[in-house]
Amino acid sequence: MKNLYINNFCPVCGYDLGFPAWDGESPSDEICNCCGIQFGYGDIGPGGLEGRKKIYEDFRQYWIEQEKMLWDRGREEPPEGWDPKEQLKNIGVELV
Repeated sequence: MKNLYINNFCPVCGYDLGFPAWDGESPSDEICNCCGIQFGYGDIGPGGLEGRKKIYEDFRQYWIEQEKMLWDRGREEPPEGWDPKEQLKNIGVELV
């Protein structure tokens, strides 16, 4: 996985948030429109950045396998032309 915070991509699903999920040790407190993780709430745990990486991996696996990569958990329609597999490539994750 690419560096978590060098861009505005969600570290779980690769969606372009338009803002960084974290600024150093300060979370944005925003929610990803795509996968639903809230930065500073859903990704808090022991181990700092390394701990968050594990949380993101687990959240991503759940989003892919259990939620079938639904946009906003199926509550809203995704943007036109949205492709979750292509989006994941933004964070270095390729699904076959």
